[in-house]
Amino acid sequence: MTKPHTAFLCLLIVGGALACKSDGRSATASADSVHADSIARARQDSVNRAQPGYIVDSIHTPEEDLRRFRAALPGESAKALAGGSSTREALVRRFVTAVAANDTTALLSMVVGAREFGDLYYPESPYSHPPYQQPAGIAWRLIQDPSSAGLTKLIRRLGGQPMSFVSEKCDPKVLHEGRTTRYAGCLVRVVGAAGDTVTKRYYGSIIERDGQFKFLSYTNDF
Repeated sequence: MTKPHTAFLCLLIVGGALACKSDGRSATASADSVHADSIARARQDSVNRAQPGYIVDSIHTPEEDLRRFRAALPGESAKALAGGSSTREALVRRFVTAVAANDTTALLSMVVGAREFGDLYYPESPYSHPPYQQPAGIAWRLIQDPSSAGLTKLIRRLGGQPMSFVSEKCDPKVLHEGRTTRYAGCLVRVVGAAGDTVTKRYYGSIIERDGQFKFLSYTNDF
């Protein structure tokens, strides 16, 4: 469903729904990369835990935290990534088309939701074990908050404007996290409305699992 080109503050909430309200203020992302941001926070948390007198602020085990996070999510457990693409390039082409059409519904279908995060990505991610271990809910917010801000900025800046795909690339180093493969440092080259060619970071990492590709976040350089 195509949305009108209006300034919206959009939050991707549990279950993958999009809550928008007219705001007029630009949301801000806290880091240049969602992964770097999350790992930095997790690293600092690990340093804090090593300090004398540190008090653990949770009475739950990591397993119980994950169970509670999953229990709070609607729907059945995720068995596979839904709404993705069979190749990385195909996913990025869909992304460019959706931005040009200002189609937020399509954009949300391409990014990992809370259910997929809790059932598929988190259990084998760096956030599920030391030294970067974080409760599932906190790890989700570390990814989700900058992603929501990035989507809002993306819609405000480029939604509904002509844009055509030229190429995409990510860092040569591929990250293997259990059954999930993650591609970081991704850039897209597009031709914009004025006919100019631009290479920019329009989203964060892309993950692949069992032959399906989705965006882990929409953190970007806007």
